[in-house]
Amino acid sequence: MTPEDYQKLCAAFDEAVALPPESREPWLASQFAAQPELAQQLREMLSADENSVLDVSPLHQHLAADDLTPATMPLDPEKTAISRNDSDPLHSLPGYQLLDELGRGGMGVVFKARQLSPERIVAVKMILSGQFASTQEIQRFRAEAEAAANLSHAGIVPIYEVGHFEGRHFFSMGYVEGRSLADIIREGGLSFEKIAELVLEIAQAMAHAHAVGIVHRDLKPSNILLDADNRPRVTDFGLAKRMDGNSDMTYSGQILGSPGYMAPEQASGRNDQVGQATDIYGLGAILYALLTGKPPFSAGNMIEAIDQICTVNPIPPRKLNWHVPRPLETICLKCMHKTPSARYRSMKDLADDLDAFLRHEPIKAKPLGMGERIVYWARRKPGLASQWACVILFFLYHAVSSYIIKEKISAEPWFRVSSVVIALAAGLGAWFFQRMYERPSTRKVAIYGWMTWNFLLLTGLLFLVQGAASPLSLVYLLLTAASATLYEKGLVGYTMSLAAIGYMTHVLVGATIRPSSGVDFYQATCMMLSILVLGMIQYFVVRRIRNTLESQ
Repeated sequence: MTPEDYQKLCAAFDEAVALPPESREPWLASQFAAQPELAQQLREMLSADENSVLDVSPLHQHLAADDLTPATMPLDPEKTAISRNDSDPLHSLPGYQLLDELGRGGMGVVFKARQLSPERIVAVKMILSGQFASTQEIQRFRAEAEAAANLSHAGIVPIYEVGHFEGRHFFSMGYVEGRSLADIIREGGLSFEKIAELVLEIAQAMAHAHAVGIVHRDLKPSNILLDADNRPRVTDFGLAKRMDGNSDMTYSGQILGSPGYMAPEQASGRNDQVGQATDIYGLGAILYALLTGKPPFSAGNMIEAIDQICTVNPIPPRKLNWHVPRPLETICLKCMHKTPSARYRSMKDLADDLDAFLRHEPIKAKPLGMGERIVYWARRKPGLASQWACVILFFLYHAVSSYIIKEKISAEPWFRVSSVVIALAAGLGAWFFQRMYERPSTRKVAIYGWMTWNFLLLTGLLFLVQGAASPLSLVYLLLTAASATLYEKGLVGYTMSLAAIGYMTHVLVGATIRPSSGVDFYQATCMMLSILVLGMIQYFVVRRIRNTLESQ
């Protein structure tokens, strides 16, 4: 394999992991039609990459322990070389006897090894690409080793040696005989006291890291290993950042982290705001997964994940498991507040509340008030909340028109009945399509069906009033603007078309069948141009956002 082929393979791997599993094979066939051997290598890389709903990461460029899956065949400790799928054999390291391959992913491999001096069992992690590794891969690899090497805590996997041999960068670290927290979450069955104890120990370990100026930035279940005594050990500091700002791994606008557990400031690329509060959010997300058996957010693609993290609040744990103690739910939701300053001020404060829970004492964090609960609900279901808010605004508009302005049509009994029916239809339709939207299999149908339903109701309502001359026709513009919030290019074009057709229908009706409606053709022309221009602007903005995110 040439360096050029390897770089092409790495770039293709990053694109392929972002695709749905059913779309990968056709994509592979089109991308590597002339290089079937590279296509097969990429299939093997994808097969080795962990694919769990509890740990879905868009960043397969860094070498993370969660990217590794168990080896299918143990190594022969008597051999000095380890066979690989490609033509580049992996030799034993001086000073180490490689015993077994613990796992490998698309970019890295970890071995169980015996260090000869001092004699002990260790884990050796190295870059799979060897001399073909990119500068950024090497930077992240060394950043992980250097960050963890500065930490000395029983809850953090220690680093023993960092080096390179025959062009391969490696480091040795403490060997943890056990499973990851991701395995524990999948199995379930932990008591709430044990969950609190685990998270407390992780918080104490991270408090030590923060005290020496290290932010992990990628806390998630697969980065927490459990030793033989079931004590948690934090590992994988590949995205670690020094709080003194001396970090070569920070790039403005780059998304670093794993979607299921990354904080909003990470998801939006505001890396200058990443700090201790980011790790507090990650630990809160781990607590959420331990309490509910699932991550706070799961999405079909990167764009949906970022949108959920930045705009939607997680479903409260007690809604998914009513046995969850209320204090633990309060601690969890405080950790995961969208605003960093609203979370715990430090890992120590979080640990204090967890300790208070275990000692059956009151915690300092307060449950959400009614206002915050409403905001949380609205963020979880923004479409439904927006629609119901519009229905309420419509009733207010109707009340003002009927009783204050005393507009003739609004005061008619038949219109009052019709407007109530239309408003109720809009509210019930929103509830129905929201339910559809929450099921991944019918999400796309729900999006387009919801928008179509809104346009049909709006167009029907305008037939009852002054048509294109009514101020309610401005809702066509609002719906066109709202179509961009889901980052679907097709939806923007579809909505713009519906708005143009609906409004033009009323203009034509006003010019022919209902000339008394008083349509101003100058205003109608401006309105049509506004719909078209706004739709095109929204389309290009959404396209640019999607292209930017898909290239991350």
